[in-house]
Amino acid sequence: MVVKLNDKSYDVAKGTTLDKFIGTLDVPLQGIAIAIDYEVIPRSQWDEILLKDNMELMLIHAVSGG
Repeated sequence: MVVKLNDKSYDVAKGTTLDKFIGTLDVPLQGIAIAIDYEVIPRSQWDEILLKDNMELMLIHAVSGG
């Protein structure tokens, strides 16, 4: 099945959790958030969220400064 992350398509196996998918990406986990349908998913729930075909995810990087 295919999911989109920031408009890029990824092939993932059925039954893949959000946590496992994010773990396959080459991104540091510190300072990021994941949103599904513009709703940020708490990191404590990433292992409970099963990805679905055509799901659209958004990876958000926290930025500090003024």
